[in-house]
Amino acid sequence: MELKEYQVKTLKQIQGYLEQLADWRKKAQGNPELEIEFSAKAWEKAQIQRSYIPRKNGIKESLPNFCLKIPTAGGKTLLAVKTIDLVNTIYRKKRTGLVLWIVPTTQIYRQTIKNLKDREHPYRQSLDIASGGRTIILEKTARFSPLDIQENLAVLMLMLPSASRQNKESLKVFKDSGGFQEFFSPEDNIPANNELLKKIPNLDAYTGKNSFWEHQIKTSLGNTLRLLSPLIILDEGHKAYSEIAQGTLRGFNPCMIVELSATPAAGSNILVDITGRELNAEQMIKLDLHIMNKASVDWKETLLASVNHRNILEKKAKEYEANSNVYIRPICLIQAERTGRDQRTGDYIHSEDVREYLIKTAGIPADQIAVKTSEKDELKEVDDVGGLLSRNCPIRYIITKQALQEGWDCPFAYLLTILTNPSSKNALTQLLGRILRQPFAKKTKIKELDESYVFC
Repeated sequence: MELKEYQVKTLKQIQGYLEQLADWRKKAQGNPELEIEFSAKAWEKAQIQRSYIPRKNGIKESLPNFCLKIPTAGGKTLLAVKTIDLVNTIYRKKRTGLVLWIVPTTQIYRQTIKNLKDREHPYRQSLDIASGGRTIILEKTARFSPLDIQENLAVLMLMLPSASRQNKESLKVFKDSGGFQEFFSPEDNIPANNELLKKIPNLDAYTGKNSFWEHQIKTSLGNTLRLLSPLIILDEGHKAYSEIAQGTLRGFNPCMIVELSATPAAGSNILVDITGRELNAEQMIKLDLHIMNKASVDWKETLLASVNHRNILEKKAKEYEANSNVYIRPICLIQAERTGRDQRTGDYIHSEDVREYLIKTAGIPADQIAVKTSEKDELKEVDDVGGLLSRNCPIRYIITKQALQEGWDCPFAYLLTILTNPSSKNALTQLLGRILRQPFAKKTKIKELDESYVFC
């Protein structure tokens, strides 16, 4: 896959910082003052014109932590796999080891792991080139051995709730579940267990005067991660800035954390800041963005206006296809106020109210409408038969609330109809990103098909 100009620029910036980082880490060895601050020193010497906030991992070591601020449709995942290669080559100086890839939603998880497991996909091919063909993709339930990590580039996918100690489900990562005994000394080897706890004091262990072995280290996945000092790739990094999430991530004793986000949280160390204009210059996104703010308070008028505009776009798309044989089917993404099974009370605009209006009043065939919520995923059936880009797919309207706010990309999505009263700037920015990806990353030279539209 040929890299875009802004992607090449991004990787050069990362490379420059990593080179400084490796150099200053070497200088810091044996120097307590520099050991704490070497990542900040490297930032300064790399001449990055933004401030840097030093961080420490769970055993109080300096933790390099930077963010790639890349707009939606900018290829964050591709840049992430290229970054893994750079980190291993320049900083870790090996082709193997553990990468902990953390995502915030099921949608992003499914999409990412599907692509990383597909040996024909550019993401996986990039990893295979980096590892010399020795890549393994793991999930939370997988068991792996020390040899697996020594001989392979192992990418372990985790959902953010599973990585954060907030509830019973997430605590399973830290339970003494077995399956990782090979990483630890036998439980009756008290000196070895004590020595390991001295070296890595944040390991979970059974301790106390009444404990038979004095210090018995839990053979959990969480402890195994702490031993292996993984590189963490944090997708949608702004989602992980609660005190609990940050404490847990740093507590995995990572060698580095790389955040990916279009809307970084306050406090992110932004190493790379790519603008929408740079993406537009590479034909990656649909700009201009047109906002039609309807004066009427009747949501049905707003919805009907977006239906009429989508019909105009489809006519343009058919004319374009006749001349180019390139198929585009403009899709309208609709945000309703409620989607729950028991929430259709009439007080708020419900997804089924929207569906009913589209079918009964706007005359839209039922098979052209899909609802995507946490409870109902009518897009999954479409994904199983070729996806939304298939000529055989009839979907032209997708109704949601928040389920597609992040991590969902369909270049045929041209219109966003907002029937809610947005209160979060970040959430709205993320939602707008869903309609920006340009089909096939190539402008059609038809003005209407190279731009995007919001009705509110």
